[in-house]
Amino acid sequence: MNIGATGTAGEDAALARYIAKGYTLVERNYQTRFGEIDLILRNNKCLVFVEVKTRTKASRMSGVTAMTRAKKQKIFKSALLYLQTVRSDLQPRFDVVEIQGHWAVFDEEEEFVCDHMTTYENAFGSEVYDGFV
Repeated sequence: MNIGATGTAGEDAALARYIAKGYTLVERNYQTRFGEIDLILRNNKCLVFVEVKTRTKASRMSGVTAMTRAKKQKIFKSALLYLQTVRSDLQPRFDVVEIQGHWAVFDEEEEFVCDHMTTYENAFGSEVYDGFV
């Protein structure tokens, strides 16, 4: 499978987990000039901006390791733009979901199997703000 399919499968798994916890999907793959936010969700307290990092056994770097300061800044900038256009009284929160899995064949169809999922709530915040936007 290609990297894009693996990423989409990971986002699907993360989304299913958040929905099971009572969250509602607001946006998926929200694009700005700074980059993309994989998932934007809400519950009765928070508006959650989620970065999903999906890895297979062939991956050389963990998802959390791939969350550089520059990547966090891109997500933060994108979230600020979102909040400028869509007003919300909810507390913003930035989560990172790391998924490890593999592709398997079931009934002649290839499917992504999530082996392990770790959610890092409040993974980062305004400490990445450098006066941009």
